[in-house]
Amino acid sequence: MMHLQQQFSRALGLPLTSLHLIKENAYCFIYQAHLEGQPVIVKKYKGADPHLAEMEARAIDFYHQIARHHQDLIDSRTIAFNRENNILCIQYVPGECFSRLLYRSIVDRRRRQRALRIMTILGEFLRDLYETTRQPGADTDAFIFEYFHYCSRRLETLPVLGPLFFPGIVADAERLSHAFRRAGVAPSFIHGDFVFKNIHVLGERVGLIDFANTNARSHVLNDVYNLRLALDNMLLPASFKAALLGHFFDGLGAHAFPEIAHRFYYEYHRRRWLMLKIRSRHPLDWLQAWRGLFGFARPFTPRLVFQS
Repeated sequence: MMHLQQQFSRALGLPLTSLHLIKENAYCFIYQAHLEGQPVIVKKYKGADPHLAEMEARAIDFYHQIARHHQDLIDSRTIAFNRENNILCIQYVPGECFSRLLYRSIVDRRRRQRALRIMTILGEFLRDLYETTRQPGADTDAFIFEYFHYCSRRLETLPVLGPLFFPGIVADAERLSHAFRRAGVAPSFIHGDFVFKNIHVLGERVGLIDFANTNARSHVLNDVYNLRLALDNMLLPASFKAALLGHFFDGLGAHAFPEIAHRFYYEYHRRRWLMLKIRSRHPLDWLQAWRGLFGFARPFTPRLVFQS
């Protein structure tokens, strides 16, 4: 680890100390280190293509422009980026993971009220992000449709389960994509992985981490239904979930998005989530998939539109 610390310090031009690995995913190694006594995050992206690292660096700096002047948000920024070595150093976002706070809120009324306030802040943040970055007349990123088709195909081609639970969803994905394009839905910037594990809470403030999946031409409903599905999957009292969603939608405000936008992004995340869970090798993921398949992750119906 000392060799890596020295290598990263040279590449970034920073005197890093106490480097240690936090996690590894398909795209990068994630480390925590210290810089002049303060914690930082270091990401070493795999491969030689700097596109993903550059995209995350730009997204973090965009978030920084919003968060540094926002009383409810915890700031973060890109400290250094070495394009040649695909290494990114990011300001650490302190606080408690929001999912942990939610589970602790089950038996603690004060934490529950705090969680509700945080949900309102998150809704307000997405509202402001959408209103600031929406691009009337622009096209949604082609990747969104490609990944939707990919998830649908992976489900329909499952042995046994595909013909039983997902017949015809590839063709349905093509129909939904076509209808969505025809509706001319204005795209906007999204976080791209807007779930509770990527939200830190410190007092009454929130901070976002992991901007690796941001997209400048998706739609706020992408983040909305991602968070909603994550909440549905949590083992929390139904009344608490309803209250959390209610406060979130209060913060988000009233937007008259066409039904096809709701249907498309709900199905996008439903199929993505089911694909990842069913094709996982972890038994807990399989159990969650079955629970969702027969419960909260059923096909879209209009009653799901901003229903709390």
